[in-house]
Amino acid sequence: MMSIQIKNFWKAGMICTAVLMLCSCDKWVNDTKLPDNTIDESQLNSIAMLGRIEKGAYIYGPVIAGVWRAGATSASDLLVSSSAISDEIVPTAVPNSPFYKELDEDKLTPDNTSLFSVWSNIQNYRARAEDAISNAESLSPADADGLAVKQAALVNARLHAGYAWMLMADYFSVSNTSHSVYADHKEVSHLDAYAKAQAYWEQAIPTASEIEKRLLHSLLAKLGIHTGNYPLAVLNINQSFNATENFSFLNTVGTVSNGFFNALNINSRDAAVDPTLVAALRTTADKARNQVTKATKGHWSLILFKERDPLMVSDYDEMQLIRAELVIRGLLSGNATSLVNSVVVKYDASGLSNYPALLALTLNDIISIRRIFLSWRGTRLIDLRRFNIDGDLTPGFTKRKWQWIGVPEIETQK
Repeated sequence: MMSIQIKNFWKAGMICTAVLMLCSCDKWVNDTKLPDNTIDESQLNSIAMLGRIEKGAYIYGPVIAGVWRAGATSASDLLVSSSAISDEIVPTAVPNSPFYKELDEDKLTPDNTSLFSVWSNIQNYRARAEDAISNAESLSPADADGLAVKQAALVNARLHAGYAWMLMADYFSVSNTSHSVYADHKEVSHLDAYAKAQAYWEQAIPTASEIEKRLLHSLLAKLGIHTGNYPLAVLNINQSFNATENFSFLNTVGTVSNGFFNALNINSRDAAVDPTLVAALRTTADKARNQVTKATKGHWSLILFKERDPLMVSDYDEMQLIRAELVIRGLLSGNATSLVNSVVVKYDASGLSNYPALLALTLNDIISIRRIFLSWRGTRLIDLRRFNIDGDLTPGFTKRKWQWIGVPEIETQK
C-alpha cells in the first residue's frame, strides 16, 4: 500500500512539515482475504468504519484507508502508462509484457485485454470514493467526535472522488474524437467528468483543515491547467501548496512499489527511458532531476527512484511552474523567469543551471521546462495534448490514433 509512515503509524496523503497525527491500518484493509476479516453491511455503514478521533486528531477507518489504497494503485497505473503514450517511456527491445510496447506504438485498441486491469482499477477507485461519500452522508452522529469523523471522512472521500474523475478524463477516452468515459454504465463526457472533479473539491474546501485546503486548491489549479480553464487556475494558485507540501502516495505497506521504479529500474525488462528525453537533459539541474544510467542491454534506465519512494502527483514545484505559465499568458503578475529558477535551483544550488534573469520566457520554454521538471508524474501527456504538439514522438503525437488510453470495448457495447 502507499502511505506516509512515521514510526509505527501510517497515513496516505500529503507530505508536510506540519506534524500530522497518523494511525495504524486496520487489519480489514491489509488482510482482506482472511476469513475472519469479513464484515456485513451494518458494520460497513458505521462511523467506526470511517475513522475515529484520537488525541484530537482524525484517524482513518478501513473505508477511507481503502479509498487511499485504491487511489494509489490506480494513480500508479495511469501515470506510468501515460509516459508510454508520450515521449518519456519506450519499450525495451524484447519486452516480456507487450503493454508498454502497445501503448508506445499506438496499438492498444479498445478490444485489447491488456486494458482491463487499468480500467478496473480506476473504476474501483472512483466507486470506493463515492461509496464513502454516501456512507458518511447517511450517518447522523450525535457526539462531537462522531461529527468530527464524519466531516473529516467527507473531506477525504471528496478529495479522492474528484481525483478519480480527473484521472479518468486525463487518461481515458472512448475514442480520439469522442472525448468521454463510462461510469456506472453511463457515458460521461470529459467536460462533465472534469466538472465532477471540480465540484467534489470545492465541496470539500469549507470543512477541510488548512493543509487540506491548500491541497484542494492545488488540485483545482492543476485542473485549470489541464483543461485550459485558466481563470480557475488563477483563482486557486495563490492558495495552493507551500514550499514543503505535496500530494503523493508512499509505498510502505505490503508489496506495492513505486510505479516508475517498477517500470524503469536497472533490472526492468519491459520499459526504458525514452532516449529523446535523455538527449534533452543538458544542464546539471536537468540531469539531477532525471537521473538515468545505461542498462546492460543498452537502453536507458531510470535511477531517480528507489523501490519505496513516493509516487508524486503534485507539489510546490508544479505550482511555481503553473504561476510562471500564467504570468507568460498575462493572467498573473510576477516574474516568470524567477518562478522557474526557484524550481531549477533546487537541483543545482550553484545557480549555473538557472535561466538568465533578463530572459523573457515564452510558452515554448514552459513546455520544455515542464518536460524536464515535471517528468514522471503524468503531466507530459497532458502537455502534448493541450499544446497540440508532436513532441519527440515519431511520427508525432498529433498523428496518433489514440492520444488517451481507450475505454475497453466491453464497457462501450450496448
